Amino acid sequence: MSKRLQFALLSLMVVLGFGLRLHDISSVGFNEDEVHKVEAARAYLGGNFLVNLEHPMLMKSLITLSVAAADGWNRGKGHAHQIEEEAAVRLPNVVFGSLTAVVLFLVAQEFFGFGVGILSAFLWATGVFAIGINRIAKEDTLLVFFTWLGYYLFSHARELSKTDVAASERWYAASGASFGLMLASKYFPHYLGLIFLYACLWGKMGDPIPRRWRNTWLVLGACALAFIIADPIVLRPSTLMYMLHYAGEGTITHHGYLMMGHLHSEEPAHFQEGMPFYFYFLFLAIKTPLPVLAAVIVGLVEAWKRRGERGPFFVLFMFGFWIVPFSLLGAKWLRYMLSWMPAVYIIAALGLISIIRWVSRSVTKTRRLWVPALVAMAAVVFLFQPAWVAFKSAPSCTLYLNPLGMGRTGYYFPHDEMNDMGLREAIEKIGEDAPRGAMVGGATELVFHYYFHKFGRDDLQYFDLADQSKRATAPPSAYLVVQEGRKYLENIPYIGKVETYQMPVQIVQIGGADAVRVYRDEEFAELRMGQ
Repeated sequence: MSKRLQFALLSLMVVLGFGLRLHDISSVGFNEDEVHKVEAARAYLGGNFLVNLEHPMLMKSLITLSVAAADGWNRGKGHAHQIEEEAAVRLPNVVFGSLTAVVLFLVAQEFFGFGVGILSAFLWATGVFAIGINRIAKEDTLLVFFTWLGYYLFSHARELSKTDVAASERWYAASGASFGLMLASKYFPHYLGLIFLYACLWGKMGDPIPRRWRNTWLVLGACALAFIIADPIVLRPSTLMYMLHYAGEGTITHHGYLMMGHLHSEEPAHFQEGMPFYFYFLFLAIKTPLPVLAAVIVGLVEAWKRRGERGPFFVLFMFGFWIVPFSLLGAKWLRYMLSWMPAVYIIAALGLISIIRWVSRSVTKTRRLWVPALVAMAAVVFLFQPAWVAFKSAPSCTLYLNPLGMGRTGYYFPHDEMNDMGLREAIEKIGEDAPRGAMVGGATELVFHYYFHKFGRDDLQYFDLADQSKRATAPPSAYLVVQEGRKYLENIPYIGKVETYQMPVQIVQIGGADAVRVYRDEEFAELRMGQ
C-alpha cells in the first residue's frame, strides 16, 4: 500500500471518528463537571484564572477559545444558525478524541506494523466507549491523546538512538513536551513514570540500550517547560494549597457510588468499603461489542505467546500496569478507563490479524477462492458491526450494553452511564409548570442553576436532597428531582421513602431507562419532617 493510500485511509478513520463524536453533540444537557468548565471558560474570558483549580488549565483554555469563537459566530454570521453552548464546550474533546486515532495508529505501527496500526485506529474511531467519553468535557480525552503520543515519541526515540543519537534527542525532547501537555491536561504524573519503567524492564529482557542521562533530562526538562507554559497557574501558592485541600477530599459534599443497586465508598483510601475490584473487568465484559471482546481475548493470548517481542511486551505491560493498580483503588470511575482503552484496542487489532491469518491458513489449497469471502465476512463481523453499534448508540453511547448486560440499561454504573442525562429536559419542564419562587430539590446544584438561568427561571430556589434541614423547611409544593446516578449515602434513605409512597409527575427516559423522576405532592410535608 502506497504512502498516499495509507494517509487517505487514516484520514478516513479520523473523519469517521469525528462524525460519530460530533453527531447530535448538543442533544444531551450538561453534567455537573461540564458546568464547572462553562464557569471556568466565562471566568477566563473575563481575565479571572483562579477557578476550578483542582484541574489544570489546558482543557479550560481550549474550551474558552471554542466558547469565544461560538459567541462570535452567534452574534454575527450565525445569527440564524446558533451554536449551542453544549456543542462549543464539547468541541475540543471531539477534535482531540478523533485525532487520537492517528496516535494509536502511530503507536501500533511502531510496534506491529501497518495492519495492526490501521485496525487500532479504526477500533478507536468506532469504539462506543471511547466515543461516549470523548463527547463530554472531561480532561481524560486530552490526557489520553498526549500520554499515548508521548509513548510513541519516546519509543521511537529509543529505537532511533541505536543508529542516530542526535536525531533521537529531538524525539526525546518532543516526547517530554507531550508529557508536559499531558500533565497540563490532568494531574496524573504516574503515566510518565510508566514509560521509564517499561524502558527499564524491556532493556533487561534482551534489548539493552546504553543509558544516557542526557536523554532523561531532555524528557524531564521539556516536560516541565511545556507543563508550565500550558498551566502557569500551578505556580501560585494558593493553587497548590487548594489542590492539597481537594486531594484531601475537602471538597466532597456527597458520598457513595451506586453500582448494581448497592452503594460503595468512592473515596480512594477506602479499600475494603470501596467499589469491587472487578469494576473495570465487568465494564469491559458488558460494554464492549462481542466481536471486539472476542478479538481482545484472542489478542491477549497472541501477545502472551509472543511476550518476548518488543510490541507484545509493550501492550501487555500497559494493559497490566493499568488494570492492576486501578482495580485495587477504592475509587473507580468509568472515564478513567479511557487511558486503558488504547492498549485494549491495540490488543484487539492484534487478535483480529491473528483471526484473519488463521482463517486464511485453514482453507485448503483447493478452496483458496474462499479466502476473500471469508475475510470479507470477518470484516463485517469484527469491524462493521461494532461501527454500527457506535452509530446506533448515539447520543447516549455510555448506556450501551452488549447481550451479556442482559438489557439492564443504567443498572450497573448509573452515575457514569447517565452522566446527568435527562436533567436538562426535566428542569425545562419544571420551568414551564412551576409557580414563581417554587423550590426544587436535587443533587446537582450547578446544573440546576445553569438551566434555571437558561430557561429564564432564576426565581426558582434550589435545595439539596441530602440536606435534612432544607428538606424539612421546603414547602409541600416543592419539586423533588431524583436521578438514579445521584443517589448517595446522605440522600438515599429519603429518596427510598419518596419512591416507595409516591408516583412521579414526570419521568425522563434515556435509552429505555429512567434517567430522571420528578415528584411533587403535598404528602411530602409529613415525610420531610420525619427525616
